[in-house]
Amino acid sequence: MKTLGVILLVPFICFGASINRTLDAPDGDISGLAWGEGRLWCLDESSSWVYGLNPVTGDVEVSFDFVGYSTYAPAGLTYYDGKLFGSFINGSSSSRVYWYSTSGSYGGYDVFC
Repeated sequence: MKTLGVILLVPFICFGASINRTLDAPDGDISGLAWGEGRLWCLDESSSWVYGLNPVTGDVEVSFDFVGYSTYAPAGLTYYDGKLFGSFINGSSSSRVYWYSTSGSYGGYDVFC
C-alpha cells in the first residue's frame, strides 16, 4: 500500500512543518483527498471508490462506489456542507462533478466543458 504521508509531504516541507502521523492508503491509486466530519476522505482513481478514514487509526470507517461514467476518470475530491464532490474528467474535452452524501447516497452531477 502507498502511504498518504508521502502525498502530503511537499506542502509541509515548504512551510517548515513536520509530519506527525502517516496512514496507509486504503487502495493503490488515490487521486483525491478531502477532510470533513472528522474523517480523511480518499478517492481512488482506478476503482472510483471513496473511503472515509479514521484520522488516528487509519481504519476505513465508510466506503462506497463513487460511480461516474466509465469514460470519465476520477481526478479530485472535496468536502463541503455534508457532501463529497468528486471531479471526473474525460481527456481535455469535458468534465463532471458528482456529489454524494458521506453515507454514500448519490446526489447528482453538473457538467462543465
